[in-house]
Amino acid sequence: MFRLSGLGGNVLKILDGIRGLLEKDSSVKRVAEDLHLTSELILLVRMIFADGEMKPEELQNFKRICKIAFDIPENDVPEVVKYLQDYGYETTAGDAAAMFSSLDEERKKSLLLHLMSIAKADNVVHEGEVDMIRKVAEILGVSGEDLARFRASS
Repeated sequence: MFRLSGLGGNVLKILDGIRGLLEKDSSVKRVAEDLHLTSELILLVRMIFADGEMKPEELQNFKRICKIAFDIPENDVPEVVKYLQDYGYETTAGDAAAMFSSLDEERKKSLLLHLMSIAKADNVVHEGEVDMIRKVAEILGVSGEDLARFRASS
């Protein structure tokens, strides 16, 4: 097989890595093919670290959300997270949230409820978590009153 040297060779290695992930894991493939899902998962992973550390309860809640909301089996979560780390690292929380700005209120509500669920998983909601939820809500055009309404209805 013909290999490009230098930068071209690195690009081919990256593409080979992506192809390998997509071929072996249908959950990773599904995430890679759905920008909204990728964006939401990036936000959820960032929420896990918004307080400066990953707590076991937050990770367990993330896995639960992946299984229930996105049909991603717990065994596939490490590969999905690896995909997000490898290929979503340049996506900011603002960029990921902006993917949802044109979606309907129910989808925005679902995203925000998932973020709130991760934030309170360890029974302490930290300032960084509150800031992230506020920032995402603001980008989505969701008011504080709407957030309270979403929380009350869940």
